[in-house]
Amino acid sequence: MRSFVWFVCFFLIFTKGFSQQYVGYLQSNYAGVNAGSMNPAFIADNRFLVDVNIGSFAMTGFNDYAFFNPWKMPSGYLNTFTSSSNQAEAYRTDPSNFKIVSYDSTTYYRNTLGSGNIFEYNNPKKNSTNLSYNHEIAIFNFMICLEDEIAFSFGIKQRTFVNLDQVSYELLALSRTDLNFPSMWNLYWTDQNLKFSTNTWNEYTLGIASVVYDKEEHFFKSGLNIKFLQGKQAAYFKTDGLEYELINADSARSMQGEIHYGYTENLDNSSLLAGDVSDFFDFQNPLKGGGGFGFGLDVGVVYEWRPKWMTFVYSMDGRKNLQRPDLNKYRIRAALSVNDIGGIRYKKGKDALDFAFNNVQDLDFDNLKANSLGAFTQKVSALVAGNQANYTTEKSTFFMNLPTHVVGNVDYFIGKNFYLNASGLLAFAMKNNENNSRLYNSFTFSPRFDHKFFSLSVPLSVTQVYGARIGASMRLGPYIVLGTSNLKPFMSAKKDVRLNGADIYFALKVPIARRVLKDTDKDLVSDKLDLCIDTPGVWAFNGCPDSDNDGVQDAEDKCPDVPGIVAFSGCPDGDGDGIVDGEDDCPSIAGIAAFNGCPDTDSDGITDAEDDCPTIAGLAAFNGCPDTDSDGIKDADDLCPNAAGPIENNGCPDTDKDGLFDYLDDCPEEAGPKENKGCPWADTDKDGILDKDDKCPLNVGPAANDGCPYIDTDGDGILDKDDACVNVPGVITNFGCPEIQEEEKEILQTAFQNLQFETGKAVIKEVSFESLDKLGALLVKKPEWKLKITGHTDSQGKSQTNLILSKKRAEAVRDYLISKGIDADQRIIVAYFGEEKPIADNSTEEGRQKNRRVEMDVLFE
Repeated sequence: MRSFVWFVCFFLIFTKGFSQQYVGYLQSNYAGVNAGSMNPAFIADNRFLVDVNIGSFAMTGFNDYAFFNPWKMPSGYLNTFTSSSNQAEAYRTDPSNFKIVSYDSTTYYRNTLGSGNIFEYNNPKKNSTNLSYNHEIAIFNFMICLEDEIAFSFGIKQRTFVNLDQVSYELLALSRTDLNFPSMWNLYWTDQNLKFSTNTWNEYTLGIASVVYDKEEHFFKSGLNIKFLQGKQAAYFKTDGLEYELINADSARSMQGEIHYGYTENLDNSSLLAGDVSDFFDFQNPLKGGGGFGFGLDVGVVYEWRPKWMTFVYSMDGRKNLQRPDLNKYRIRAALSVNDIGGIRYKKGKDALDFAFNNVQDLDFDNLKANSLGAFTQKVSALVAGNQANYTTEKSTFFMNLPTHVVGNVDYFIGKNFYLNASGLLAFAMKNNENNSRLYNSFTFSPRFDHKFFSLSVPLSVTQVYGARIGASMRLGPYIVLGTSNLKPFMSAKKDVRLNGADIYFALKVPIARRVLKDTDKDLVSDKLDLCIDTPGVWAFNGCPDSDNDGVQDAEDKCPDVPGIVAFSGCPDGDGDGIVDGEDDCPSIAGIAAFNGCPDTDSDGITDAEDDCPTIAGLAAFNGCPDTDSDGIKDADDLCPNAAGPIENNGCPDTDKDGLFDYLDDCPEEAGPKENKGCPWADTDKDGILDKDDKCPLNVGPAANDGCPYIDTDGDGILDKDDACVNVPGVITNFGCPEIQEEEKEILQTAFQNLQFETGKAVIKEVSFESLDKLGALLVKKPEWKLKITGHTDSQGKSQTNLILSKKRAEAVRDYLISKGIDADQRIIVAYFGEEKPIADNSTEEGRQKNRRVEMDVLFE
C-alpha cells in the first residue's frame, strides 16, 4: 500500500496538469498538421501544402497540494530527498526541519528544510486534492493538401495520462514520510472515493478534412480523425468506502471497504514498487505494445465568415474563382470539435485482484513488501485469506477510455496579422469506467500575432479547478515551435515564486507553404506549366501566345495576325468554302476548288463571274444561260422557252399555222382567227348567232334581239339584252350584276393601281404584295365571285412578244392569288391582249405606262 501510493506521488508531486497541450499554438493558421489534433477540420484549406512534424513533445502536470519555489532550492537538497528512507531519517535526526501546521481542524505537513520555504503542502480551499499528468510524444506526423478542397494527415504519437482524484491530505502526508508520522498514528482515517488511473498508448491517426461549402462570404469545412490505438501499459486503483486506523508506520487495523485495482499483463513482473519507473515507460521500444487495442475518433467542423471574399479571388491555369491559398480570408472563424472518442480494452494482469475488507485487524505492512506488482498481489491475497476479507478475479479485462472532450473556439481577425482567439474546453469524466483519464474544463483568451514566418501568442487561461495563468507560444520561422501556459517562474520575484506544476511543449517541423503560383508573364498560366514563360499566352496552349485568338498558337500559325482555322494552320477561309483565302480567287464568296474558290452556283461548269445566268444551269454557248427547249435560242431570247420553235417565230411553235403562236392559241391544233385566240368562232347556245355577235352566248335568242331572249332570265327586272349578268340577279346601277360595296371596290382599285412588275418581266414587285393579299382575302369571303385578269402592254416591240408578256403577267397575278387559297380553275379567268387594247397614247411615255397594265374585273354567271 505504502509503495503503491508513493509510486503515484513520485509522478505528480512536482507537476501541474493543465486542460490542453500546445496552448496558444494550435489556434494559429500556421499550426499545420498539429492543429488537426484540436480540430481535424483545420487541415483543409490549410496555409501549408505539406507539413511534416519531425518530432514534438508536450508535457503538462498539475497538483493542487504541493507548492515549490525553484529559486530557493539549497545545495544538497536533491541528495537529501533521494528516497523515502532519507526523508524519514531526516525527520528522525532533526525534527526541527519539519513543521506541523493546522487548517480547518486538519493537520498538514510542511518541509522547511534550509533557508526559506522550499515546499508547502497545503490547499485550504478543498478537502481533497487532485493530481494529474499527461504528455504527448509525436514520433512522426505529416499532412498533405491534395487539392484546394481536401487534405489528408497521418501521425504516430505516444501519449500518457495519469490522474489521481479525491485523495485525502492525510494520506499524502503519510506517503511523504513513508507512514513515519507519529502525530497521525492511532487515528481513524478514511478515503471513501480515491481514484487513480494511468494509461500509456501508441496512437496511429489517419485524418481527412474537406471543404463542404464555399459560396461567397460563407465557408464551411469538416474533418475526421480515425485512430488505431495500441496500448502499451495501464493501471487503475480506486477505493469504495475505505476506512482504517493507522497504528504505526508498519501496521493498521479496523480496515474495511473495497479496493479495486488492475494493471496490464506486462506489469505483472515489473519492479515499479521498488521505484524503477523505467518498467512503466518503455523508452527503448516506443512503438512496442502491451496487449491492448482500440479505436478512437475526433470529429470537427469550422465556419468562416469572409466578408471580403472577392479580394482573394484569382484565376490561374484555366480555373476561375480560385481563392488565394497563401492568405487567411476570414474575419471571424468559429470551430467546434469532439475529440478522443473511444478507448482501449486491456487484458488484466493475471495477479490483479479486487479486495473487500470487513473490519480486518492487525494488517502488517512488512508482510506486503514486494518487488513487483504480481508479488504484491499474491502477498495481499495470502494476508487477507481467512482474515475477514475476500477477493474476486471475475473480470479478465478492463477498459481505458480516452480523455474525451469538446473544444470550441472563435478567432477574430483584427488586421495586419493580429488576431484575438477565445477557446473553451469541456471535459468528460467517464465515471462508469475504471479509468478516470480526463482533462479539465478551461477557457483561454489569446491575443496573437500570426505571420507565415513568425507567430507569437500570449494565452490567458482559466481552468475549472486550478485557477488563472498567463503563458506564451512562439513559432520561429515555420520550423521551430515552443511554448508554455505558465510564465509565472519568469515573471515573479524569486521570493514570490510558488509553483504547483509546469507545462512545456516543443516541436520541430518542415512545412511547405501554399502560395499563388508564379506567373512571370502575367498570362494566368503558372510558370511551372507555361511553355512560353516570358511571353504572354493562353491556357489552351500552356501559356504560349495565340495573337489572333483563332485557336492556333503562333508557333504553328501560318497567319498569326489574322484569325483563321485549325485545318489551315491558322490561316482564314472567309467564305467557308474549304479553300484558304490566300489561294482563293473569290475569298468573300464560297466556291469550289475547280475554280480556285470561285462559285458555280448552278453547277453548269461556268463560274458565276462569267455566267450570264448564274442561278440556272445553262450552256457555254450562251455564257451559262439555258436553252430549255433545245431549239437553239437561249431562254432569255426565246418567247416560248419550254416549247421548241423556229428562230423566225422567236422560238415559239405555230402548229396550226394560223399565224398565232401555240402559247397564245387557245386552239393550237385547229386554225382560227386571231380575234378569237386562234379558235374558230362558236355558237355556244346554238341559236344561229356566233358567240362573237351574240350578246347572250349562253342563252338562246333571236338575231333581232342580238341573240338574247325577250325575257328576264335572272328575274332582276332587267331584260337579258340589257343585263350584263343574265343568270345572276343584280342591280341596274351595275348593269344587272350584283352590287359591289365601296370598300370592296376600293380593294379592287388599290390592287390594280399598286400592281408593278420588273421591267420587261412577268415578276411582281414586292411593293404590290400587300394590296394583292387584301384582294385574296376578299375573294375568300366572296366565294360567288369570279375574277377576270386581263393583261395588256404598250406598243413597244413585236406584237407577238407583247402578247406573250401580257399573258405571262396575267398568269403571274393568277398564281399569286392561288398561293392565297383561291381556286383558279373555278374562279379565275385569264385574258391577254398585248398591245391590242390601249387606253392611252403609245407615242408618249406617260401613255405607254398606262397601257402596261393588268386589269381585274369581277364576273357573275
